[in-house]
Amino acid sequence: MTRLLSLCLLLLSASVARAAAPETSLDVRGADGERIPTRVLEPEGAAANPPIAVLLHGLTRRKEDWLSNEGPTHGGVLKDELLRSGYRVYLLDARRHGARATPEARPGALAKRAHQGDPSGYVAMIADTVRDAHALLTTVLAKGQPPRVLVAGYSMGGQVGILLAAREPRITHLVTMVPPHIDPSMEEVAPSRHMASVHQDWLLLTANKDDFAPVTDSRALFDAAPSRRKTHKTFDSGHVLPREYLEEVRRWLHADRRAPGRKGR
Repeated sequence: MTRLLSLCLLLLSASVARAAAPETSLDVRGADGERIPTRVLEPEGAAANPPIAVLLHGLTRRKEDWLSNEGPTHGGVLKDELLRSGYRVYLLDARRHGARATPEARPGALAKRAHQGDPSGYVAMIADTVRDAHALLTTVLAKGQPPRVLVAGYSMGGQVGILLAAREPRITHLVTMVPPHIDPSMEEVAPSRHMASVHQDWLLLTANKDDFAPVTDSRALFDAAPSRRKTHKTFDSGHVLPREYLEEVRRWLHADRRAPGRKGR
């Protein structure tokens, strides 16, 4: 009952009408010079050096998923929680998605071809997205190290988040929802190949009926990370998590702030 009440309060607070968060855009270029469409949402309060959060969307989705309370991500609820908690939030489109979509290389088709034995297009899309997210973080962190650097991603965004955390030690916290299992033969973009470098505080949310991430593979991924603080929660669902996953994220983030000896983390 307590858990249900807490979730209801979280969702109610997200649905209460309030002024839209101040928003700007950030001009960031990828390593290959391509423009990375980025939206920046300012937190409540006026902290001079707020924590930051980079939110990564799923396959065939777009950055605006984090502005909507609708499924499958219900991302607007998480975004609002982060803004209330003082985070500056960054949203970007993955390669071939949203404002960067191209009719000749649709993300779903690239993933399908990868399953059929031709992974080159899919690998390039994911690898370029990781590099783009790293370029964004490099731009932001050049101005100073925030007290927290959180990366959160859903599905493909979870995959990208793990790969990004493996290459960027300045990320302090990682939240991944149902990252898909990727064949280790796709070495560059398979999270299982990079887990030894994931040291961040990590929350992994998975499902026990997920066709894209078998339970055994998700458990192996979690066990392989050398993170000192990590939590794995499995839901009784498929790849689309129940909306209550948002409460798990909220509790994990706030519990971390209350943990002894975690100044600013």
